[in-house]
This record gives sequence, C-alpha cells and structure tokens, in this order.
Amino acid sequence: MSMRIIDPVVPDIARDLSVSPETVALLATAFTFPYALGQPLLGALGDTLGKARIIKITLTVLMLCLAAAAVAPSLDMLFVARIIGGAAGGGIFPLAFALVGDRFEMGERQLALSRVLSAIIAGQLTGALGSGMIASAFGWRVSMAVGTLLAALALIVTLWQLHPRATAERPPLRLTHLFEGYAQVFRNPKTVVCFTAVFIEGIVVFGLFPYIAVLLEQRGAGGLREAGFVLAGFALGGFVYIALIRLLLSRLGLYGVIRAGAAVAGLGFAALAFSVSWPVEMAIVFVIGLGFYMIHNALQTQATELAPTKRASAVAAHAFFFFLGQAIGPLIYRLGFDTAGVEATFISGGIVMVLTGIATAAGLKARTPALT
Repeated sequence: MSMRIIDPVVPDIARDLSVSPETVALLATAFTFPYALGQPLLGALGDTLGKARIIKITLTVLMLCLAAAAVAPSLDMLFVARIIGGAAGGGIFPLAFALVGDRFEMGERQLALSRVLSAIIAGQLTGALGSGMIASAFGWRVSMAVGTLLAALALIVTLWQLHPRATAERPPLRLTHLFEGYAQVFRNPKTVVCFTAVFIEGIVVFGLFPYIAVLLEQRGAGGLREAGFVLAGFALGGFVYIALIRLLLSRLGLYGVIRAGAAVAGLGFAALAFSVSWPVEMAIVFVIGLGFYMIHNALQTQATELAPTKRASAVAAHAFFFFLGQAIGPLIYRLGFDTAGVEATFISGGIVMVLTGIATAAGLKARTPALT
C-alpha cells in the first residue's frame, strides 16, 4: 500500500506544490531505489537478529514516514520522507517471504507464498484505488493520512501476533557472515536467471505506474479517481492468478506458467499503445497483472530455495534486483516517451516481457538438472 499510494495522485501533488508532474513521478524512484539498496543489509540482519524483529522495526519507521509525507510542506521534504520510508519498507515483505520459506516445505511453499502475495496485492489495490478516490474528494494529503492509520493498525497486529521461532538458530552479527551469505546465494546457478528476470520485470511493469494518471489527464480520459481504478486492475489480475494457481501449475507446469505469463503481459503492453477509454485501460492493466504474477510468483518461490540456510539473504537479494528495476523504470519510461513516443515505448515493453519469459523458463530448466 505504501509503495503504490503516490502513483494515482501524481497530478494532484504537482498542482499543490507547483511542480511538474514528471518531477513528482520520480517519487516512485525515491521510494524504490533506497528500498533496493537496503536489501543486502536488511536480509543479513534478518538472518542474524530475526526476521520478525526486523519487520517490526522497519514497519514502525515506515509508518512515521507516511505521517511525515502527509504534512510535508515542500516537494523536497516529501522526497526525504519517501526515501527514508523506502529504505524501511525494504525490511518488510522480502523478510516475510523468507519467513514463509522457513516454515513451509518446498511442496507447499508456492501456495503459502501466494497467500502472502494476496495480502501484498490487497495493499496495492488499497494504495491505488483508495488513494485515487480519497484524493479526488479530499486531496492527496488525506490519502497519505489514511495510509498512516492503516500502517499503524498493521504495526499493532504485527506486535501482537508475529512471533519468532523458538528453535531458530541465528549466527552472531559479523560482517564476514554477511558476505558469506550472499556468496552462497550467488553460487547457485539459478540465481543469475531469477535476478535478471525480476530486474527486467521491475523496469517494464512498475516503471509505468507513476505515469498512468499523467497520461490519462493528457488525453482527457480521466483524472485521479480513474487512475486509481486503472491501477487497481493490476491488483485484480493478481487475485485472479491466486485463484487459478493450482490449475495453472497442474496444466502448464512451472516453465509453461512462466512462458504463458510473459505472453499475456506482453500482449497487454502492446494493447496499451492504443488510446482507449479508462475502463478499457483498466481491463488491459488487469491482463498485465495476471501475466506478471504468473511469472513473478514462480520466481519468488525459486528465490526462497536459492540458499536454504541463508534464506533471508537470498530473498533480500532477489528483492534488491526487483526494486532496483522499479527505481530505474520511471527514468527509462520518461526517456522512451520523450524520444520514441508513447506507442513505441509500450510496444517495446511488450516485446521485452515476452522475450524475458522465454529466456527465464529456458534458463531455469537448463540449470535444474545441475542441482539434482
């Protein structure tokens, strides 16, 4: 929720603070870049100090940053709040995935992770749809204030319910252990495939989101509320994937799901090249969301098994590359829009997604026999 809460209200922030929408769109990078950079340290801390403890600390900082963003008097202060909040946010759901990896066997893990994923998708839906609707009626600051209250409730539940494993073995916190953990992750031949794929996903899929509201307003197809609905389509696609996950895996298998997801997402990006009404665009983004989660959930599951004894480090490294791609994405989209145009940029994104899915499935399949 905290990551997507800015996306539908970019034009409103620009008007309120008298800056260009293109500059405000870079708030997405301000959140995701430190989110990515913090992963190596937070993952190692999760392995040594405990994942539950780090989640509680970082959630507290993120809540305070959401509150600071709601009252930020200038764009500079808003950037500061988002930068610190992004760094803290990196200690929440990557460690939650690692925590699930600790407590579920591989045969049950993809389903278990999909249930955690449903909470993440619900947060995306709340951040996109809720923020857009609230801001259209009351302004973007009220959206941020409501986000702060939701984060506070999440913190209360986490302090109450999230407990460390009594039998967990944690090595002492030493710099050498940090490097050893990541060295173990990168010795796995699947690592380069997984991390390259999520890096490209982050660029192509999430680099677009800060521009949805801007593009809708530019062609007169809608405003903040409509942008929230369009972005919500992505989360709805994720929910449909969760409902279909057992059927997809049984019919297509792991590699087939990845290839099919890439084809679905690629077609969605190609369809965005046409100027359509916002309900049609919401349906297209729904298709992109379905395709994205078909690929991404498979990669998340693989990441939990890259280094079983250093699982938090593995998932944190996975998240580092994913959110590094998200941080770079808005910059690449802005460059693409300015040089090649909107239509060509979307078509190029679709082609990249299809090729990424094909290469990822082939790369994972080729490297699996080496581990058996």
